[in-house]
Amino acid sequence: MKLEVEVDGLRELDAALGQLKQATARNVVRRVLTRAGAPIAEEAASLAPKDTGQLASSIIVTGKFNNRVGKAEYAAVMRSGGTRTEAVDALRAARRGAGSGVADVQVFIGPAKASSRDEGIKQVVQEFGSVKQGPNPYMRPAWDTKRFTALDIVKRDMAGEIDKAAKRAAARALKKAQAGGS
Repeated sequence: MKLEVEVDGLRELDAALGQLKQATARNVVRRVLTRAGAPIAEEAASLAPKDTGQLASSIIVTGKFNNRVGKAEYAAVMRSGGTRTEAVDALRAARRGAGSGVADVQVFIGPAKASSRDEGIKQVVQEFGSVKQGPNPYMRPAWDTKRFTALDIVKRDMAGEIDKAAKRAAARALKKAQAGGS
């Protein structure tokens, strides 16, 4: 299940993010969202079944990059007999054209990729149940209890992260200007 949250009313922060380079803004958002996801992950780990402890210890928060953009272009070039270099060029052009911005930042909270297919199935069955086993949810209750904590972390930390990034960018620009002017 994929849950998306949209926060309205943070126009000043959005404007400040817009002043940063796109990659820098994306990294700022990813850092803050990863930090905000930590309480949800901790709660999920505490709620996860402890039979072996493997499920609880596998719950992570990680940045995800949605790289579906360009895959069709890459495949089309390869199918038409193009070289790998041409296919990669087509993929990159599609990604540039898509204008992937700050809104493309995603953070995943949940069990790390399972080591086997069976382990992956067990992770899903624990949360949702099956014909033979009732559900023992751990992710949804963690989300329900900690989502506002996560939102508070985003509100609290975003401005500070933007300020730090802006100061680093200004320092880099100054250093570059001094190196070029000497």
